[in-house]
Amino acid sequence: MTDSARTPHSLLPANGVDDEVEQAALSEEVDIDERARRKILAIHRDLARLDHYALLGVDRTADRKAIKGAYYDAAALFHPDRYFRKRLGSFKPRLEAIFSRITVAHDTLSDSDKRDEYDAYLRTRDRARSIENALSDAAVEVERVQTVVLREAGVDLQEAPPVTDASRGLPNVFPPTVDATVRRDAFARRLLGGRGRPSSQPPSPAQAVVSSPAALSTAEAMAQIKQRYEQRVATVRLAHARQYVARGEASLASGDAVSAANALRVAVGLTPGNADLERRAVDAQGRAEALLRDAYARQAGYEEKTGQFAEAARSWARICEIARDDAEAHERAAMSLAKAGGDLREAVRYAERACSLDPIDAHRRIALVNVYIAAGLTEKARQEVATALQLSPSDGTILALMKRLGVSG
Repeated sequence: MTDSARTPHSLLPANGVDDEVEQAALSEEVDIDERARRKILAIHRDLARLDHYALLGVDRTADRKAIKGAYYDAAALFHPDRYFRKRLGSFKPRLEAIFSRITVAHDTLSDSDKRDEYDAYLRTRDRARSIENALSDAAVEVERVQTVVLREAGVDLQEAPPVTDASRGLPNVFPPTVDATVRRDAFARRLLGGRGRPSSQPPSPAQAVVSSPAALSTAEAMAQIKQRYEQRVATVRLAHARQYVARGEASLASGDAVSAANALRVAVGLTPGNADLERRAVDAQGRAEALLRDAYARQAGYEEKTGQFAEAARSWARICEIARDDAEAHERAAMSLAKAGGDLREAVRYAERACSLDPIDAHRRIALVNVYIAAGLTEKARQEVATALQLSPSDGTILALMKRLGVSG
Protein backbone atom coordinates (compact mmCIF):
# COMPACT_ATOMS: atom_id res chain seq x y z
CA MET A 1 0.00 0.00 0.00
CA THR A 2 1.38 3.38 -1.00
CA ASP A 3 1.44 6.39 1.28
CA SER A 4 -1.12 8.20 -0.86
CA ALA A 5 -3.45 5.20 -0.79
CA ARG A 6 -3.50 5.03 2.97
CA THR A 7 -4.13 8.69 3.77
CA PRO A 8 -7.67 9.32 4.94
CA HIS A 9 -8.39 12.10 2.48
CA SER A 10 -7.77 9.72 -0.42
CA LEU A 11 -10.95 7.86 0.50
CA LEU A 12 -13.17 10.93 0.25
CA PRO A 13 -14.08 13.41 -2.47
CA ALA A 14 -11.73 16.36 -2.75
CA ASN A 15 -14.53 18.42 -4.28
CA GLY A 16 -18.17 18.95 -3.60
CA VAL A 17 -19.90 20.99 -0.94
CA ASP A 18 -22.83 19.57 1.04
CA ASP A 19 -24.71 22.62 2.24
CA GLU A 20 -24.75 26.36 2.73
CA VAL A 21 -22.62 26.12 5.87
CA GLU A 22 -19.82 24.43 3.95
CA GLN A 23 -20.22 26.88 1.07
CA ALA A 24 -19.81 29.72 3.53
CA ALA A 25 -16.70 28.06 4.97
CA LEU A 26 -15.13 28.00 1.52
CA SER A 27 -15.67 31.75 1.29
CA GLU A 28 -14.00 32.54 4.62
CA GLU A 29 -10.85 34.60 4.76
CA VAL A 30 -8.53 31.92 6.18
CA ASP A 31 -4.91 30.88 5.68
CA ILE A 32 -5.81 27.50 4.16
CA ASP A 33 -5.81 26.88 0.43
CA GLU A 34 -9.06 25.81 -1.26
CA ARG A 35 -7.99 22.22 -1.95
CA ALA A 36 -7.11 21.66 1.72
CA ARG A 37 -10.34 23.33 2.81
CA ARG A 38 -12.39 20.96 0.64
CA LYS A 39 -10.58 17.95 2.10
CA ILE A 40 -11.16 19.14 5.66
CA LEU A 41 -14.86 19.69 4.93
CA ALA A 42 -15.21 16.26 3.32
CA ILE A 43 -13.52 14.43 6.22
CA HIS A 44 -15.45 16.36 8.86
CA ARG A 45 -18.74 15.71 7.09
CA ASP A 46 -18.22 11.96 7.22
CA LEU A 47 -16.62 11.59 10.66
CA ALA A 48 -19.68 9.82 12.08
CA ARG A 49 -19.80 7.41 9.12
CA LEU A 50 -16.13 6.44 8.92
CA ASP A 51 -14.77 3.64 11.09
CA HIS A 52 -11.22 3.81 12.43
CA TYR A 53 -9.76 1.85 9.52
CA ALA A 54 -11.47 3.97 6.86
CA LEU A 55 -10.50 7.16 8.65
CA LEU A 56 -6.82 6.19 8.60
CA GLY A 57 -7.08 4.75 5.09
CA VAL A 58 -5.97 1.21 5.99
CA ASP A 59 -7.72 -2.11 5.65
CA ARG A 60 -8.83 -4.25 8.58
CA THR A 61 -5.80 -6.52 8.35
CA ALA A 62 -3.26 -3.69 8.65
CA ASP A 63 -0.47 -4.31 11.13
CA ARG A 64 0.68 -1.90 13.83
CA LYS A 65 3.44 -0.45 11.64
CA ALA A 66 0.97 0.40 8.85
CA ILE A 67 -1.41 1.97 11.35
CA LYS A 68 1.33 4.11 12.85
CA GLY A 69 2.47 5.24 9.41
CA ALA A 70 -1.09 6.16 8.42
CA TYR A 71 -1.50 8.10 11.64
CA TYR A 72 1.63 10.17 11.02
CA ASP A 73 0.51 10.89 7.46
CA ALA A 74 -2.86 12.08 8.75
CA ALA A 75 -1.31 14.14 11.53
CA ALA A 76 0.84 15.95 8.97
CA LEU A 77 -2.34 16.96 7.15
CA PHE A 78 -4.81 17.62 9.95
CA HIS A 79 -2.89 18.46 13.13
CA PRO A 80 -4.00 21.95 14.21
CA ASP A 81 -0.36 22.85 14.99
CA ARG A 82 0.39 22.69 11.28
CA TYR A 83 -1.55 25.95 11.02
CA PHE A 84 0.07 27.61 14.04
CA ARG A 85 -0.59 31.38 14.13
CA LYS A 86 -2.65 31.19 10.96
CA ARG A 87 -6.21 32.33 10.49
CA LEU A 88 -8.42 29.23 10.65
CA GLY A 89 -11.93 30.57 11.23
CA SER A 90 -14.54 27.78 11.36
CA PHE A 91 -11.90 25.29 10.22
CA LYS A 92 -10.22 25.32 13.64
CA PRO A 93 -12.95 23.23 15.40
CA ARG A 94 -13.21 21.01 12.35
CA LEU A 95 -9.48 20.28 12.41
CA GLU A 96 -9.60 19.63 16.15
CA ALA A 97 -12.50 17.18 15.72
CA ILE A 98 -10.75 15.35 12.88
CA PHE A 99 -7.45 15.10 14.68
CA SER A 100 -9.17 13.91 17.85
CA ARG A 101 -10.87 11.10 15.92
CA ILE A 102 -7.62 10.19 14.16
CA THR A 103 -5.88 9.95 17.53
CA VAL A 104 -8.65 7.74 18.94
CA ALA A 105 -8.39 5.53 15.86
CA HIS A 106 -4.63 5.17 16.25
CA ASP A 107 -4.78 4.50 19.99
CA THR A 108 -7.54 1.91 19.59
CA LEU A 109 -5.98 0.02 16.70
CA SER A 110 -2.49 0.07 18.22
CA ASP A 111 -3.65 -1.68 21.39
CA SER A 112 -4.39 -5.37 20.77
CA ASP A 113 -7.13 -5.65 23.42
CA LYS A 114 -8.85 -2.45 22.36
CA ARG A 115 -8.57 -3.47 18.75
CA ASP A 116 -10.13 -6.87 19.40
CA GLU A 117 -13.03 -5.19 21.17
CA TYR A 118 -13.40 -2.66 18.38
CA ASP A 119 -13.31 -5.36 15.71
CA ALA A 120 -16.06 -7.22 17.57
CA TYR A 121 -18.07 -4.00 17.58
CA LEU A 122 -17.61 -3.61 13.83
CA ARG A 123 -18.75 -7.19 13.25
CA THR A 124 -21.84 -6.54 15.36
CA ARG A 125 -22.55 -3.34 13.46
CA ASP A 126 -22.10 -5.11 10.13
CA ARG A 127 -24.42 -7.87 11.32
CA ALA A 128 -27.11 -5.38 12.28
CA ARG A 129 -26.88 -3.69 8.90
CA SER A 130 -27.00 -7.04 7.13
CA ILE A 131 -30.18 -8.05 8.98
CA GLU A 132 -31.76 -4.66 8.30
CA ASN A 133 -31.00 -4.91 4.60
CA ALA A 134 -32.24 -8.49 4.38
CA LEU A 135 -35.54 -7.70 6.10
CA SER A 136 -36.12 -4.67 3.89
CA ASP A 137 -35.46 -6.80 0.81
CA ALA A 138 -38.53 -8.95 1.56
CA ALA A 139 -40.95 -6.25 0.40
CA VAL A 140 -39.07 -5.98 -2.89
CA GLU A 141 -39.16 -9.75 -3.29
CA VAL A 142 -42.93 -9.82 -2.78
CA GLU A 143 -43.38 -7.33 -5.62
CA ARG A 144 -40.97 -9.24 -7.85
CA VAL A 145 -42.74 -12.57 -7.34
CA GLN A 146 -46.15 -11.02 -7.95
CA THR A 147 -44.84 -9.81 -11.30
CA VAL A 148 -43.49 -13.28 -12.09
CA VAL A 149 -46.87 -14.82 -11.27
CA LEU A 150 -48.75 -12.46 -13.56
CA ARG A 151 -46.25 -13.03 -16.34
CA GLU A 152 -46.55 -16.82 -16.06
CA ALA A 153 -50.34 -16.56 -16.14
CA GLY A 154 -50.34 -13.69 -18.63
CA VAL A 155 -52.92 -12.84 -21.28
CA ASP A 156 -51.95 -11.79 -24.78
CA LEU A 157 -54.89 -10.13 -26.49
CA GLN A 158 -52.77 -8.92 -29.38
CA GLU A 159 -53.16 -12.26 -31.19
CA ALA A 160 -56.98 -12.02 -31.47
CA PRO A 161 -58.05 -11.57 -35.16
CA PRO A 162 -59.81 -8.25 -35.83
CA VAL A 163 -63.26 -9.65 -36.68
CA THR A 164 -66.20 -7.47 -35.60
CA ASP A 165 -69.65 -8.52 -34.48
CA ALA A 166 -71.73 -5.90 -36.24
CA SER A 167 -74.75 -6.52 -34.05
CA ARG A 168 -72.85 -5.47 -30.89
CA GLY A 169 -70.05 -3.35 -32.24
CA LEU A 170 -67.60 -5.40 -30.11
CA PRO A 171 -64.60 -7.50 -31.09
CA ASN A 172 -65.45 -11.09 -31.92
CA VAL A 173 -62.64 -13.57 -32.41
CA PHE A 174 -64.69 -16.37 -33.99
CA PRO A 175 -67.17 -16.65 -36.90
CA PRO A 176 -70.78 -16.77 -35.59
CA THR A 177 -71.33 -20.27 -37.01
CA VAL A 178 -68.88 -21.85 -34.55
CA ASP A 179 -70.48 -23.52 -31.53
CA ALA A 180 -70.33 -21.19 -28.48
CA THR A 181 -68.63 -23.79 -26.28
CA VAL A 182 -65.86 -24.27 -28.82
CA ARG A 183 -65.58 -20.50 -29.19
CA ARG A 184 -65.25 -20.01 -25.43
CA ASP A 185 -62.66 -22.75 -24.96
CA ALA A 186 -60.58 -21.65 -27.91
CA PHE A 187 -60.70 -18.06 -26.71
CA ALA A 188 -59.58 -19.24 -23.29
CA ARG A 189 -56.66 -21.10 -24.84
CA ARG A 190 -55.66 -17.95 -26.68
CA LEU A 191 -55.93 -15.81 -23.55
CA LEU A 192 -54.03 -18.34 -21.47
CA GLY A 193 -51.25 -18.71 -23.96
CA GLY A 194 -52.47 -22.08 -25.28
CA ARG A 195 -52.55 -23.73 -21.85
CA GLY A 196 -56.33 -24.07 -21.59
CA ARG A 197 -58.20 -26.94 -23.23
CA PRO A 198 -61.88 -27.75 -23.75
CA SER A 199 -63.60 -29.85 -21.13
CA SER A 200 -63.89 -33.53 -22.06
CA GLN A 201 -67.30 -33.66 -20.34
CA PRO A 202 -70.41 -32.65 -22.29
CA PRO A 203 -72.10 -29.52 -20.93
CA SER A 204 -75.01 -29.95 -18.57
CA PRO A 205 -78.44 -28.71 -19.70
CA ALA A 206 -77.95 -25.59 -17.60
CA GLN A 207 -74.53 -25.01 -19.14
CA ALA A 208 -75.97 -25.57 -22.60
CA VAL A 209 -78.55 -22.86 -21.99
CA VAL A 210 -75.96 -20.43 -20.66
CA SER A 211 -73.48 -21.10 -23.43
CA SER A 212 -75.89 -21.24 -26.36
CA PRO A 213 -75.25 -18.60 -29.04
CA ALA A 214 -78.58 -16.92 -28.25
CA ALA A 215 -78.02 -16.66 -24.49
CA LEU A 216 -74.26 -16.10 -24.27
CA SER A 217 -73.62 -12.37 -24.27
CA THR A 218 -70.18 -10.95 -24.79
CA ALA A 219 -70.13 -9.81 -21.15
CA GLU A 220 -70.96 -13.33 -19.94
CA ALA A 221 -68.30 -14.86 -22.18
CA MET A 222 -65.71 -12.42 -20.92
CA ALA A 223 -66.78 -13.12 -17.33
CA GLN A 224 -66.11 -16.80 -17.88
CA ILE A 225 -62.76 -16.03 -19.46
CA LYS A 226 -61.90 -13.76 -16.53
CA GLN A 227 -62.81 -16.52 -14.10
CA ARG A 228 -60.52 -18.98 -15.89
CA TYR A 229 -57.72 -16.43 -15.93
CA GLU A 230 -58.13 -15.72 -12.23
CA GLN A 231 -58.06 -19.45 -11.53
CA ARG A 232 -54.85 -19.74 -13.50
CA VAL A 233 -53.29 -16.85 -11.56
CA ALA A 234 -54.38 -18.42 -8.28
CA THR A 235 -52.84 -21.76 -9.30
CA VAL A 236 -49.50 -20.19 -10.24
CA ARG A 237 -49.52 -18.02 -7.10
CA LEU A 238 -50.16 -21.04 -4.89
CA ALA A 239 -47.30 -22.96 -6.52
CA HIS A 240 -44.89 -20.10 -5.79
CA ALA A 241 -46.23 -19.74 -2.26
CA ARG A 242 -45.52 -23.41 -1.57
CA GLN A 243 -41.96 -22.96 -2.77
CA TYR A 244 -41.43 -20.04 -0.38
CA VAL A 245 -43.03 -21.92 2.51
CA ALA A 246 -40.58 -24.76 1.87
CA ARG A 247 -37.69 -22.27 1.86
CA GLY A 248 -38.92 -20.75 5.08
CA GLU A 249 -39.18 -24.12 6.83
CA ALA A 250 -35.71 -25.10 5.63
CA SER A 251 -34.29 -21.80 6.90
CA LEU A 252 -35.95 -22.27 10.29
CA ALA A 253 -34.54 -25.78 10.51
CA SER A 254 -31.04 -24.42 9.86
CA GLY A 255 -31.46 -21.61 12.39
CA ASP A 256 -31.61 -18.80 9.84
CA ALA A 257 -34.51 -16.78 11.22
CA VAL A 258 -33.94 -13.82 8.89
CA SER A 259 -34.19 -15.87 5.69
CA ALA A 260 -37.17 -17.74 7.16
CA ALA A 261 -38.96 -14.49 7.95
CA ASN A 262 -38.40 -13.19 4.43
CA ALA A 263 -39.55 -16.38 2.73
CA LEU A 264 -42.69 -16.64 4.83
CA ARG A 265 -43.50 -12.96 4.30
CA VAL A 266 -43.39 -13.56 0.55
CA ALA A 267 -45.63 -16.62 0.96
CA VAL A 268 -48.14 -14.55 2.95
CA GLY A 269 -48.09 -11.91 0.23
CA LEU A 270 -48.95 -14.58 -2.32
CA THR A 271 -51.73 -16.18 -0.26
CA PRO A 272 -53.36 -13.45 1.87
CA GLY A 273 -55.89 -14.57 4.42
CA ASN A 274 -54.08 -17.78 5.40
CA ALA A 275 -54.20 -17.40 9.18
CA ASP A 276 -51.84 -20.28 9.94
CA LEU A 277 -49.23 -19.05 7.47
CA GLU A 278 -49.55 -15.50 8.79
CA ARG A 279 -48.98 -16.78 12.34
CA ARG A 280 -45.83 -18.63 11.26
CA ALA A 281 -44.58 -15.58 9.40
CA VAL A 282 -45.14 -13.34 12.42
CA ASP A 283 -43.28 -15.83 14.63
CA ALA A 284 -40.31 -15.94 12.23
CA GLN A 285 -40.33 -12.14 11.96
CA GLY A 286 -40.23 -11.93 15.75
CA ARG A 287 -37.18 -14.18 15.88
CA ALA A 288 -35.41 -12.11 13.23
CA GLU A 289 -36.19 -8.87 15.05
CA ALA A 290 -34.90 -10.37 18.31
CA LEU A 291 -31.56 -10.96 16.57
CA LEU A 292 -31.60 -7.39 15.31
CA ARG A 293 -32.41 -5.98 18.75
CA ASP A 294 -29.57 -7.97 20.30
CA ALA A 295 -27.10 -6.71 17.69
CA TYR A 296 -28.14 -3.10 18.22
CA ALA A 297 -27.99 -3.46 22.03
CA ARG A 298 -24.42 -4.78 21.90
CA GLN A 299 -23.51 -2.06 19.41
CA ALA A 300 -25.02 0.65 21.63
CA GLY A 301 -23.27 -0.73 24.70
CA TYR A 302 -19.87 -0.33 23.07
CA GLU A 303 -20.76 3.14 21.83
CA GLU A 304 -21.78 4.23 25.34
CA LYS A 305 -18.59 2.75 26.80
CA THR A 306 -16.41 4.69 24.38
CA GLY A 307 -18.33 7.96 24.73
CA GLN A 308 -19.97 7.83 21.30
CA PHE A 309 -23.29 9.00 22.67
CA ALA A 310 -24.74 10.31 19.42
CA GLU A 311 -24.14 6.91 17.83
CA ALA A 312 -25.48 5.14 20.93
CA ALA A 313 -28.63 7.26 20.78
CA ARG A 314 -29.23 6.16 17.20
CA SER A 315 -28.70 2.50 18.10
CA TRP A 316 -31.09 2.64 21.07
CA ALA A 317 -33.62 4.56 18.99
CA ARG A 318 -33.58 1.79 16.39
CA ILE A 319 -34.40 -0.74 19.11
CA CYS A 320 -37.27 1.51 20.21
CA GLU A 321 -38.65 1.38 16.67
CA ILE A 322 -38.51 -2.42 16.63
CA ALA A 323 -39.69 -2.97 20.22
CA ARG A 324 -41.99 -0.13 21.25
CA ASP A 325 -42.50 -1.67 24.70
CA ASP A 326 -38.80 -1.89 25.63
CA ALA A 327 -38.49 0.47 28.62
CA GLU A 328 -34.72 0.12 28.96
CA ALA A 329 -34.09 0.98 25.32
CA HIS A 330 -36.23 4.12 25.66
CA GLU A 331 -34.43 5.18 28.85
CA ARG A 332 -30.98 4.69 27.35
CA ALA A 333 -31.94 6.41 24.12
CA ALA A 334 -33.01 9.39 26.20
CA MET A 335 -29.83 9.49 28.26
CA SER A 336 -27.57 9.04 25.25
CA LEU A 337 -29.32 11.88 23.43
CA ALA A 338 -28.95 14.14 26.46
CA LYS A 339 -25.25 13.31 26.87
CA ALA A 340 -24.64 13.88 23.16
CA GLY A 341 -26.33 17.28 23.31
CA GLY A 342 -28.87 16.07 20.77
CA ASP A 343 -32.58 16.79 20.37
CA LEU A 344 -33.70 17.25 23.98
CA ARG A 345 -37.38 17.24 23.08
CA GLU A 346 -36.85 13.80 21.60
CA ALA A 347 -34.90 12.79 24.71
CA VAL A 348 -37.84 13.87 26.87
CA ARG A 349 -40.20 11.83 24.73
CA TYR A 350 -38.07 8.70 25.12
CA ALA A 351 -37.68 9.18 28.88
CA GLU A 352 -41.39 9.77 29.43
CA ARG A 353 -42.18 6.68 27.37
CA ALA A 354 -39.78 4.62 29.50
CA CYS A 355 -41.61 5.71 32.65
CA SER A 356 -45.01 4.94 31.17
CA LEU A 357 -43.81 1.46 30.26
CA ASP A 358 -42.23 0.83 33.68
CA PRO A 359 -43.84 3.28 36.13
CA ILE A 360 -42.54 1.71 39.35
CA ASP A 361 -38.84 1.66 38.47
CA ALA A 362 -37.08 4.51 40.26
CA HIS A 363 -34.15 4.45 37.83
CA ARG A 364 -36.47 5.32 34.94
CA ARG A 365 -37.67 8.28 37.01
CA ILE A 366 -34.10 9.38 37.73
CA ALA A 367 -33.36 9.34 34.00
CA LEU A 368 -36.45 11.43 33.33
CA VAL A 369 -35.45 13.95 36.00
CA ASN A 370 -31.99 14.31 34.44
CA VAL A 371 -33.45 14.77 30.98
CA TYR A 372 -35.90 17.38 32.27
CA ILE A 373 -32.98 19.25 33.86
CA ALA A 374 -30.98 19.10 30.62
CA ALA A 375 -34.00 20.40 28.70
CA GLY A 376 -34.51 23.27 31.16
CA LEU A 377 -37.84 21.89 32.42
CA THR A 378 -37.08 22.56 36.06
CA GLU A 379 -40.61 22.45 37.42
CA LYS A 380 -41.29 19.11 35.76
CA ALA A 381 -38.00 17.84 37.16
CA ARG A 382 -39.10 18.82 40.70
CA GLN A 383 -42.41 17.04 40.32
CA GLU A 384 -40.75 13.95 38.95
CA VAL A 385 -38.05 13.75 41.63
CA ALA A 386 -40.79 13.75 44.28
CA THR A 387 -42.38 10.74 42.53
CA ALA A 388 -38.99 9.04 42.38
CA LEU A 389 -38.51 9.58 46.13
CA GLN A 390 -41.78 7.80 46.85
CA LEU A 391 -40.56 4.79 44.88
CA SER A 392 -37.11 4.70 46.53
CA PRO A 393 -36.92 6.89 49.68
CA SER A 394 -33.30 6.07 50.53
CA ASP A 395 -31.77 6.30 47.05
CA GLY A 396 -28.71 8.58 47.29
CA THR A 397 -28.99 9.73 43.68
CA ILE A 398 -32.57 10.84 44.21
CA LEU A 399 -31.66 12.68 47.41
CA ALA A 400 -28.83 14.49 45.59
CA LEU A 401 -31.21 15.50 42.79
CA MET A 402 -33.69 16.80 45.34
CA LYS A 403 -31.01 18.95 46.92
CA ARG A 404 -29.91 20.21 43.53
CA LEU A 405 -33.49 21.13 42.60
CA GLY A 406 -34.27 22.63 46.02
CA VAL A 407 -36.97 20.08 46.78
CA SER A 408 -37.49 19.24 50.44
CA GLY A 409 -38.18 15.70 51.58
